[in-house]
Amino acid sequence: MVTLYLLFPILYAGMLKYLKYVWLQSSHPDTELLSVKSVTLLVPFRNEAKNLDAIFHSILHLDHRPFQVIFIDDHSTDDGRAILEEIERKNHDLDLQILILPSKGEGKKAAIETGINQASGELIFTTDADCILPKGWIEGYLQVFSSEQIQFVAGPVISMEKQNFLQRFQQIEWASILTVTQMGFFIKKPIMCSAANMAYRKSAFISVNGYQENLHHLSGDDEFLLKKFVQRFGEDSCVYNQNNRVLTQAEKNWEMLLRQRTRWASKWRLHKGDITHLGISLIPFLIQLLFLSSLGFLLQGGLGLVLFLYIWAIKIAFERETLGTVLKHFHISHPFPVFLYSSLLHPIYVVVVGFKAMFGKFEWKGRKSS
Repeated sequence: MVTLYLLFPILYAGMLKYLKYVWLQSSHPDTELLSVKSVTLLVPFRNEAKNLDAIFHSILHLDHRPFQVIFIDDHSTDDGRAILEEIERKNHDLDLQILILPSKGEGKKAAIETGINQASGELIFTTDADCILPKGWIEGYLQVFSSEQIQFVAGPVISMEKQNFLQRFQQIEWASILTVTQMGFFIKKPIMCSAANMAYRKSAFISVNGYQENLHHLSGDDEFLLKKFVQRFGEDSCVYNQNNRVLTQAEKNWEMLLRQRTRWASKWRLHKGDITHLGISLIPFLIQLLFLSSLGFLLQGGLGLVLFLYIWAIKIAFERETLGTVLKHFHISHPFPVFLYSSLLHPIYVVVVGFKAMFGKFEWKGRKSS
């Protein structure tokens, strides 16, 4: 047993070094050509009244012109649609065709399909209503789509606020999510991405029948679609552009954060028969469970204390090195105490989310999981 705990931190450090190596591999498109395909941007929203002004003006500041924007209201119970219509009336742009539509079904996937049915663009871009887009976002993906082989492209999402520990913890956790996402694309086994920052060919979406087999699931508008694209067009048809970053809002409190992450983690049960996805989902949970189990060494005297400090010192040092590298890529830095406290808290956080995802239910914007 002691041998296991002596080797485990070394293996974990090796894994983190590999993730850092993968992250540092350039993901710049190898061409400066831009696809001339027309673009439609879809923004599904539900009860996002407070965020619609920010995302609307973020879209107005995008460099690319012309393109179509479709906001799809997923049966909001606030006055978001009326607010959006007023914002659109006051900010008319002749180079943007803006539509505000009610969803023809229930849930985010149905909202996206409503938008695609009305989309004039050959390329579909998607984001969320609580996001901020970089000015060159569309051009960043048009470079990738200059290759006809590419059917799907995704990029990183990270929270923008860092005023308190909770917000900084979320940025560090986002960094860990992004390293695993990038690794999946790097080894040609892409398994995760975020619908807040992705684009694909409309013809390819139609070819894979969209969300037909999983429309009833609250979550998974990104991963299920990615999986279908890989199966239909092959691993090389889907790429990741780590430089085309989208900002999102941090969750306001720990309860909301746990609820969101539980919703994300619960998707692992829906990928039946996918060993790669199952492994990527369970390995982090098992690793953090093993770290928590090392607390038992504190009850075993001086040698136990030394072994405990050995395990956690390696964990903290290599997590800071790897995740700090990712954050630096986005010009984000945190002092050592933030990494220290985040590293100490993270195993508890992951195990709680894991158990809630395996055995619990979640609620999202007034809707409960099945």
